[in-house]
Amino acid sequence: MPKQEAIDDYIADCTEAVAPLMKKLRAFINNTLTGATEGMSCGAPVFFNARGAPVIYLYAAKDHVNFGFLKYAELSDPDCILQGSGKPSKHIKIYPDEPIKKAMLRKFIKQCEALEP
Repeated sequence: MPKQEAIDDYIADCTEAVAPLMKKLRAFINNTLTGATEGMSCGAPVFFNARGAPVIYLYAAKDHVNFGFLKYAELSDPDCILQGSGKPSKHIKIYPDEPIKKAMLRKFIKQCEALEP
């Protein structure tokens, strides 16, 4: 199954509340991360930078999406915005009924462009 179809299938399996948010976040990543490519890893959509490094993932829960950064330890997060106990990845929870904080996300996404595989 091509990567595009696998992500489309993943989104199709999301709850009604979360599926539109997943589509918006996917488009936002692809439009913001220079040279982005996408695939699936561990059952979730993953986005790679132009260098081929896996840098961002989306995980759909029932009522929110975890917008995750796979190389958190290499990102500047002076305000401790990213959450989670994972090492080296952390995430931001995004809810369908709240506005997407694009400026904040963009700062993290742009840092991902320089990360090495």
